[in-house]
Formats: sequence, C-alpha cells, structure tokens
Amino acid sequence: MKLFKKSHLAMAAVTLGTLLAATTASADYHVTAFGESTAYRSLLSKDAESAKEALGSKDLAKMDFIAANNLCVAQILAKELSLAIESCSLALDKVEKDIALGMSAEKSAKASIYSNLAVARAMSGDMLGASSDLEKALEFNSSDRNASLNYNLISASMTMPAEIAGIQ
Repeated sequence: MKLFKKSHLAMAAVTLGTLLAATTASADYHVTAFGESTAYRSLLSKDAESAKEALGSKDLAKMDFIAANNLCVAQILAKELSLAIESCSLALDKVEKDIALGMSAEKSAKASIYSNLAVARAMSGDMLGASSDLEKALEFNSSDRNASLNYNLISASMTMPAEIAGIQ
C-alpha cells in the first residue's frame, strides 16, 4: 500500500503543481509541490509562511523527499533561495533512497525536483546551473510541463541582453 500511496501522491502533485508560480522581474517560473498535507494546501494558495511553519518544525535531515521538496517550494516562494537550493538538493538525495517508489514515479519526482532546483538557481542568478538542472529534469521526464516551461524561460533569458532579462 505504501508503494501505491507515494506513487499516487507524486503523480497527483505533477498535475496540481502547475498552479504555483514564483515571479522574478521578467519571468514566471513554475514550481511543483507534492502530497496532500497542510503544507501542500498552503503552497497551492501560495502561502509560503504557513507552509514553512508546517514543515519547519521537522528536522530537514529526517524529512522524506516529499517534505524536503515542499520546503524547497515554500523557500522559493519566500525568496530564501540558498535555503531552497539546499532543500531541493536534499530532496534529490532522498528520492533516490526511497525504495517504496517505482521507477516511473521516481523519474517523475526527480524531474519535478530538478525543475524546482533550477527555479531557485535562476532566481539567485545562476542561469547556467538552472539550465543544467532543467536538462536533467527533462531527461528524467520529457513531458514534465513545469520543467518544459521553465526551460523555455531560462533559454530565452540566456539569449537576450541582461538588462532585458531582468538580470543585474
């Protein structure tokens, strides 16, 4: 049952996650949250503080990949980008160690987490790192809508002058 539950949650989040967007000066990046929890509902309503509060009481090292990813999303929305990069990186480590996930669900989860990591990197000014993360995301799941949208935004911003892209 645990296998089905985690796979189902990960797949449902990919569909619902497109409702979330983090905004910079010139781009709307899309992030993906996982699961049906208080933090998830807060993230859907873009209430980063409530989500961080719900997740913040947990030790980051003891979180599963779902909670670590959702904390990353909350930190992106709160523009705590170095913390978001750390949380997303931990979520990637944790998803690889989750033996309850099937191969397909693991690939989908990795694609979403890499896409979230790319958003944090892009918002912090690391466009090359963001582009690399999005390429990895699309290797894991070429049909991940958020990764595709984010990749197009990053690619466009890397080809235009910095002043137009909103990069100082």
